[in-house]
Amino acid sequence: MKPLFLAGIGLAVVFAAIGVYYAIGGMEHVLTSGTGHHYKHALVFFALAVISVIGGRFASNSSGVAAK
Repeated sequence: MKPLFLAGIGLAVVFAAIGVYYAIGGMEHVLTSGTGHHYKHALVFFALAVISVIGGRFASNSSGVAAK
């Protein structure tokens, strides 16, 4: 496996964990007011997780040479 793909997977795991953190209610969340569920924040972090996997996949396929 290539390092950029592994970096994308690592970022996806971090973003997914933050998404779960914001989806859980009953605790004080960073960058928000209140202790309820913050589904919009969770959705953004889950989307970032998907984008990081896709970005890592595309980066691992590139050869690093510009087309002429």
